[in-house]
Amino acid sequence: MTAQEALGKIRVMLGLNEVEVSEDNTTTDASVETAETTDIKLASATLVDGTIVKTEGDFEVGKQLMVETAEGDIPAPEGSHETTDGLIVSVDADGVITSIDEVVVEEEETEQNFSDDFIGELVNVLKPSLDKINELSNDIKTLKGEFMEFKDEPGSAKVYNNLNDYTKRESDLMSGRMAKLVELRKNKSI
Repeated sequence: MTAQEALGKIRVMLGLNEVEVSEDNTTTDASVETAETTDIKLASATLVDGTIVKTEGDFEVGKQLMVETAEGDIPAPEGSHETTDGLIVSVDADGVITSIDEVVVEEEETEQNFSDDFIGELVNVLKPSLDKINELSNDIKTLKGEFMEFKDEPGSAKVYNNLNDYTKRESDLMSGRMAKLVELRKNKSI
Protein backbone atom coordinates (compact mmCIF):
# COMPACT_ATOMS: atom_id res chain seq x y z
CA MET A 1 0.00 0.00 0.00
CA THR A 2 1.48 3.36 -1.00
CA ALA A 3 1.40 6.49 1.10
CA GLN A 4 -1.33 8.01 -1.10
CA GLU A 5 -3.50 4.91 -0.74
CA ALA A 6 -2.93 4.91 3.03
CA LEU A 7 -3.95 8.56 3.35
CA GLY A 8 -7.05 7.88 1.28
CA LYS A 9 -7.97 4.96 3.52
CA ILE A 10 -7.45 7.09 6.65
CA ARG A 11 -9.70 9.83 5.24
CA VAL A 12 -12.42 7.29 4.56
CA MET A 13 -12.12 5.74 8.03
CA LEU A 14 -12.41 9.17 9.65
CA GLY A 15 -15.42 9.99 7.48
CA LEU A 16 -13.70 12.85 5.66
CA ASN A 17 -14.03 11.39 2.12
CA GLU A 18 -16.27 9.08 0.19
CA VAL A 19 -15.04 5.99 -1.63
CA GLU A 20 -16.02 5.14 -5.19
CA VAL A 21 -16.11 1.51 -6.28
CA SER A 22 -15.35 0.98 -9.97
CA GLU A 23 -16.61 -1.85 -12.17
CA ASP A 24 -13.49 -3.95 -11.57
CA ASN A 25 -14.20 -3.87 -7.77
CA THR A 26 -11.28 -1.59 -7.01
CA THR A 27 -11.85 1.34 -4.69
CA THR A 28 -10.68 4.81 -5.48
CA ASP A 29 -10.66 7.93 -3.38
CA ALA A 30 -13.15 10.47 -4.74
CA SER A 31 -10.88 13.41 -3.94
CA VAL A 32 -7.89 12.17 -5.97
CA GLU A 33 -7.92 13.51 -9.49
CA THR A 34 -6.00 11.98 -12.34
CA ALA A 35 -4.13 14.28 -14.66
CA GLU A 36 -3.51 13.51 -18.30
CA THR A 37 -0.41 14.93 -19.91
CA THR A 38 -0.21 15.74 -23.56
CA ASP A 39 2.81 16.59 -25.66
CA ILE A 40 2.29 19.95 -27.26
CA LYS A 41 5.10 21.19 -29.50
CA LEU A 42 5.17 24.91 -30.12
CA ALA A 43 6.64 26.98 -32.93
CA SER A 44 7.90 29.48 -30.34
CA ALA A 45 9.20 29.13 -26.82
CA THR A 46 10.59 31.22 -24.00
CA LEU A 47 14.05 30.53 -22.62
CA VAL A 48 14.68 30.52 -18.89
CA ASP A 49 16.30 33.97 -19.19
CA GLY A 50 13.12 35.38 -20.80
CA THR A 51 14.35 35.41 -24.42
CA ILE A 52 11.78 34.33 -27.01
CA VAL A 53 12.97 31.86 -29.66
CA LYS A 54 11.05 30.49 -32.62
CA THR A 55 11.35 28.22 -35.60
CA GLU A 56 9.28 27.40 -38.63
CA GLY A 57 6.95 24.55 -37.78
CA ASP A 58 7.77 22.42 -34.77
CA PHE A 59 11.10 22.37 -32.96
CA GLU A 60 13.03 19.71 -34.89
CA VAL A 61 16.67 18.88 -35.51
CA GLY A 62 17.94 20.60 -38.67
CA LYS A 63 15.63 23.63 -38.48
CA GLN A 64 16.83 27.20 -38.01
CA LEU A 65 16.31 28.57 -34.46
CA MET A 66 15.69 32.32 -34.44
CA VAL A 67 15.86 34.76 -31.52
CA GLU A 68 13.21 37.46 -31.44
CA THR A 69 14.71 40.93 -30.93
CA ALA A 70 13.50 44.51 -31.29
CA GLU A 71 15.37 44.84 -34.62
CA GLY A 72 13.95 41.59 -35.95
CA ASP A 73 14.71 37.89 -35.84
CA ILE A 74 18.36 36.83 -35.73
CA PRO A 75 19.89 33.32 -35.71
CA ALA A 76 20.33 31.88 -32.21
CA PRO A 77 23.89 31.89 -30.86
CA GLU A 78 25.85 28.65 -30.66
CA GLY A 79 25.34 26.59 -27.51
CA SER A 80 22.65 24.97 -25.43
CA HIS A 81 19.50 26.91 -24.58
CA GLU A 82 17.02 25.79 -21.91
CA THR A 83 13.34 26.62 -22.37
CA THR A 84 10.80 27.18 -19.65
CA ASP A 85 8.99 24.09 -21.00
CA GLY A 86 11.88 21.87 -19.87
CA LEU A 87 13.70 21.42 -23.21
CA ILE A 88 17.39 21.88 -23.91
CA VAL A 89 17.91 22.97 -27.49
CA SER A 90 21.50 22.71 -28.79
CA VAL A 91 22.37 25.01 -31.69
CA ASP A 92 25.48 25.13 -33.95
CA ALA A 93 27.31 28.31 -35.08
CA ASP A 94 24.79 28.91 -37.92
CA GLY A 95 21.76 28.76 -35.57
CA VAL A 96 20.65 25.31 -36.77
CA ILE A 97 19.19 22.97 -34.14
CA THR A 98 21.55 20.02 -33.62
CA SER A 99 19.70 18.29 -30.77
CA ILE A 100 16.66 18.63 -28.56
CA ASP A 101 16.71 17.01 -25.14
CA GLU A 102 14.38 17.13 -22.19
CA VAL A 103 15.65 18.37 -18.86
CA VAL A 104 16.04 15.34 -16.65
CA VAL A 105 14.81 15.91 -13.15
CA GLU A 106 15.93 13.22 -10.80
CA GLU A 107 13.10 12.29 -8.49
CA GLU A 108 13.53 9.89 -5.68
CA GLU A 109 10.45 7.77 -5.45
CA THR A 110 10.36 5.77 -2.31
CA GLU A 111 7.36 3.58 -2.03
CA GLN A 112 6.28 3.16 1.52
CA ASN A 113 4.12 0.28 2.47
CA PHE A 114 1.63 0.76 5.24
CA SER A 115 -0.11 -2.16 6.81
CA ASP A 116 -3.79 -2.20 7.72
CA ASP A 117 -2.80 -2.54 11.38
CA PHE A 118 -0.73 0.65 11.17
CA ILE A 119 -3.57 2.54 9.50
CA GLY A 120 -6.08 1.30 12.08
CA GLU A 121 -3.76 2.34 14.88
CA LEU A 122 -3.30 5.76 13.31
CA VAL A 123 -7.06 6.21 12.99
CA ASN A 124 -7.48 5.22 16.66
CA VAL A 125 -4.94 7.88 17.62
CA LEU A 126 -6.53 10.59 15.45
CA LYS A 127 -10.19 9.83 16.22
CA PRO A 128 -10.22 11.33 19.79
CA SER A 129 -8.65 14.53 18.46
CA LEU A 130 -11.24 14.79 15.71
CA ASP A 131 -14.03 14.18 18.25
CA LYS A 132 -12.60 16.90 20.52
CA ILE A 133 -12.47 19.35 17.60
CA ASN A 134 -16.11 18.61 16.78
CA GLU A 135 -17.07 19.07 20.45
CA LEU A 136 -15.26 22.43 20.61
CA SER A 137 -16.96 23.51 17.39
CA ASN A 138 -20.36 22.74 18.92
CA ASP A 139 -19.41 24.65 22.10
CA ILE A 140 -18.48 27.69 20.02
CA LYS A 141 -21.83 27.57 18.21
CA THR A 142 -23.64 27.39 21.58
CA LEU A 143 -21.65 30.32 22.99
CA LYS A 144 -22.37 32.39 19.90
CA GLY A 145 -26.09 31.75 20.34
CA GLU A 146 -25.98 32.70 24.01
CA PHE A 147 -24.02 35.85 23.22
CA MET A 148 -26.54 36.91 20.60
CA GLU A 149 -29.38 36.46 23.17
CA PHE A 150 -27.43 38.53 25.73
CA LYS A 151 -26.70 41.18 23.13
CA ASP A 152 -30.40 41.57 22.29
CA GLU A 153 -31.48 42.06 25.95
CA PRO A 154 -32.37 45.63 27.04
CA GLY A 155 -29.75 47.59 28.91
CA SER A 156 -29.81 48.43 32.64
CA ALA A 157 -29.78 51.79 34.43
CA LYS A 158 -27.44 54.45 33.13
CA VAL A 159 -23.92 54.28 34.45
CA TYR A 160 -22.33 57.63 35.21
CA ASN A 161 -18.75 57.66 34.24
CA ASN A 162 -18.46 61.35 33.57
CA LEU A 163 -17.29 63.71 36.32
CA ASN A 164 -19.71 66.43 35.23
CA ASP A 165 -22.70 64.07 35.44
CA TYR A 166 -21.57 62.91 38.88
CA THR A 167 -21.13 66.42 40.26
CA LYS A 168 -24.48 67.57 38.83
CA ARG A 169 -26.23 64.62 40.43
CA GLU A 170 -24.51 65.23 43.78
CA SER A 171 -25.30 68.95 43.56
CA ASP A 172 -28.98 68.17 42.95
CA LEU A 173 -28.99 65.91 46.00
CA MET A 174 -27.34 68.59 48.15
CA SER A 175 -29.77 71.27 46.94
CA GLY A 176 -32.70 69.00 47.81
CA ARG A 177 -31.34 68.39 51.33
CA MET A 178 -30.70 72.07 51.91
CA ALA A 179 -34.25 72.93 50.82
CA LYS A 180 -35.61 70.39 53.32
CA LEU A 181 -33.51 71.87 56.13
CA VAL A 182 -34.65 75.42 55.30
CA GLU A 183 -38.28 74.28 55.27
CA LEU A 184 -37.89 72.55 58.63
CA ARG A 185 -36.39 75.68 60.18
CA LYS A 186 -39.22 77.83 58.89
CA ASN A 187 -41.78 75.43 60.35
CA LYS A 188 -40.10 75.49 63.80
CA SER A 189 -39.95 79.25 64.06
CA ILE A 190 -43.65 79.65 63.65
